[in-house]
Amino acid sequence: MTPRPDPDDAGDGTEEDVLRVLLVEDNPGDATLVEHHLRQGSVFDVADEVTLTHVETVEAATDRLGDGEFDLVLLDLGLPGSTGIDTLDRLPEAAEDLPVVVLTGLDDHGTAVEAIQRGAQDYLPKDDLDTDRLMRSIRYAVERHKQAMRLRRQNHQLELFNSVLRHDVQNGMDVIHKHGTVLSERLSGDERDHAETIVSWSDDMIDLTRKVQGMLSAVTDDARDGSRVDIAEPLREQVDRVAAMEGVTVEASIPEGVTVEADRMLSAVFGNVLTNAVEHNDSDDPEVTVDVVERDGTVHVRVADNGPGIPAGLRESVFGRGVQADPDGGGFGLYFVATMVEGYGGEVTVEDNDPRGTVFDIALPAAQEAWSRTS
Repeated sequence: MTPRPDPDDAGDGTEEDVLRVLLVEDNPGDATLVEHHLRQGSVFDVADEVTLTHVETVEAATDRLGDGEFDLVLLDLGLPGSTGIDTLDRLPEAAEDLPVVVLTGLDDHGTAVEAIQRGAQDYLPKDDLDTDRLMRSIRYAVERHKQAMRLRRQNHQLELFNSVLRHDVQNGMDVIHKHGTVLSERLSGDERDHAETIVSWSDDMIDLTRKVQGMLSAVTDDARDGSRVDIAEPLREQVDRVAAMEGVTVEASIPEGVTVEADRMLSAVFGNVLTNAVEHNDSDDPEVTVDVVERDGTVHVRVADNGPGIPAGLRESVFGRGVQADPDGGGFGLYFVATMVEGYGGEVTVEDNDPRGTVFDIALPAAQEAWSRTS
């Protein structure tokens, strides 16, 4: 919306918000009805004033939108030369930064859903159009669009932060690790211990940096690029690592050829859940069981332990940022797990193990070529 000087004000610089609407409608009667509703309705919670410009074709809309003069588009899907979703697709790039409310003479739910998926903010059948419904749709469209723009700006900022981590911080930590390693090989005694401490801490920081990069990518990516991962290798790698810990018994059933929609950070996801199952296990003989099953196009990686369990009231909160599953534990690992799994289009849940302990169920979308087995 564009602020402009208030003509009724005595030149004191007071401004009012004007919502400038472009109506793309080839039916004069429908255009008159929309204009009537706009005159009758109230947009004071969105703007001080609404103005309407009417054109009859996508070509005319393209010419007007290029001037950057509008804040919202009301678009009829049935226009000369285009019908249905094709009309929405023909809007110029200038409309990508504007909220679009689709108007149509067809009460077609499928078209409505597709229009929203293509970027429209709302869908209004003309036969059901009235003043309240139109004004409510405009208000919601404007607010949703504002939120979308805020999220887009935040994503750009996160992408910049991710780039800094990937290039500057990661490269710097690699240099520190390299020189620390050289020193640890050449020194002895206390000096060697100091150098090895540098190497150890740089390893931890490199690992943390990669996890943060993975979470930032999960947050900022609108859609995954279709990367497919056979879970056998990363899951077996993490199982072997945990099984090497002293006093821990691990039983794992990991089939070959189980492919999911994920990326290279999936190994760290498995590693965090498995490590959590061991580090918070108070049993004299810690046991961890890993199973993989597929149901209805979803691959479930289930990690069960015989530890103290997690109370039902805390199972959702343990995935929160900075939340601790117990007084001695850290919450970053599980927050990382939840963020990454959600970024893959999956879900991680917690349930009781029988007779004691916890089961973490990592549900991931199976790739199209994934296996067809049932539990």
